[in-house]
Amino acid sequence: MFALGQIPEGIQSTSFAFFLLFFYNQVLGLSGFLSSLAIVLALIVDAVSDPVIGSWSDGYRHKWGRRHPFMYMAALPFAVSFYFLFAPPKGLSEIQIFGWLLIFAVLTRTTQSVYSVPHTSLTAELSDDYHERTLLSALRSILQSCGTLMVFLIGFQVFFGATPEYPNGQLNPDAYPRFAALFSLLIFIGVLLTAAGTHSHIPHLPQATPDSRFRFSQVVQEALMAFSFRSFRTVVVTAVLFGMTMGMVSALSIYLGTLYFQFSLELIGLSFPASILGSFMGAGLATPLGRMFKEKKNLLIAGLLWYGFWNTLPIILSLLGYFPEPGNPWLFYMVMTANAISAMGIGLLTVMIGSMIADITDQHEAKYGSRNEGIYFAASSFAAKAISGFGIIISGVVVDIAGIQRSATVETVDPDSLMTLAIAMGPGVLILIGMTAFASSFYDLSKAEHERIQAAIAQTH
Repeated sequence: MFALGQIPEGIQSTSFAFFLLFFYNQVLGLSGFLSSLAIVLALIVDAVSDPVIGSWSDGYRHKWGRRHPFMYMAALPFAVSFYFLFAPPKGLSEIQIFGWLLIFAVLTRTTQSVYSVPHTSLTAELSDDYHERTLLSALRSILQSCGTLMVFLIGFQVFFGATPEYPNGQLNPDAYPRFAALFSLLIFIGVLLTAAGTHSHIPHLPQATPDSRFRFSQVVQEALMAFSFRSFRTVVVTAVLFGMTMGMVSALSIYLGTLYFQFSLELIGLSFPASILGSFMGAGLATPLGRMFKEKKNLLIAGLLWYGFWNTLPIILSLLGYFPEPGNPWLFYMVMTANAISAMGIGLLTVMIGSMIADITDQHEAKYGSRNEGIYFAASSFAAKAISGFGIIISGVVVDIAGIQRSATVETVDPDSLMTLAIAMGPGVLILIGMTAFASSFYDLSKAEHERIQAAIAQTH
């Protein structure tokens, strides 16, 4: 029931990453620059709201504990904000569309944070075991993939199917409010189910001290304390860099698939389940691999390099002239296979990031004597939203630089635009992954050090 709470996260992050830019840019006609600007402003709000919510929940005193009141409170606003994000009124000007995107992107992300920061903080609170936390993180990752899979399967098969008026169903503006209505309902149900399903554990979870009270100055103090740990700084930089990369890949994948490789939407809809299956496998392998290779940092780096190699291989080979041309029946299956294999790396490294943050909360307790999971998982929440945030920013810039016009088709797109797109998605992604792997190498909380920290904490209790 704890892991079930990642389904709403999967729905939100996938909808943002794969459909938001396309909807506002290609369907509503908002420029890539204005789309990116709205997301930049929403991210600035995130940078403030996430640690505030994390610190607030750390010190919150209630008969339902520190986390559950926030989870229950967020269910309806999160779902409603998500719906209106994809259901703007008709007849808006470009500036009004920009304002609508900005307002509801901020509301969706903020209400999501009210839920997700307390929820993910439970990763460190439900268990203090080094390997069991990896298992909890793996289960979260698998259930988030379920949310992602639901968006792809239902979205492409039910809402974005071809019609006589819209052979490319994704260009149908009337499909998006129906899409949002169903998934906002699933978000609402998922949040309530995970809150109710973990409610019985409240008496066994860490509670706020009697003198705890929320102050904004405390947020700054706790953030400075968190960033004093090299391990935490490393995880945040790694997560944000990977979020930028994955966000760009997600937002531009539809452009790449339909325009560069010339796949139909039906084929693209079939390829996503294969990638989700790969992510499932990577997350499922995280726990046994974690017992074989004791250092989580090594598995994180391995997941990054695995993803970077297999994801960019088809594009780089295509740019070099060593890959089948569009129209070749083997092209789709080769790209789909490479994407599925690369997704195993995503599943693995996502689990490792969550598990590593849980361990860092013990490092905090050993040094400062308090449990502040919220402030740490706020950083995790912010990094996760960077997948659809920074990625859309970069993607919007790429779309504008490449000169991909509104409602572009294979027949109307400029070949030079496709070359720019392929370079960004091939060599560009590979460079970003290399930077991320280098950043993650500075993580310094080893298994032996964590065992020493756990022993020290045990002596104080």
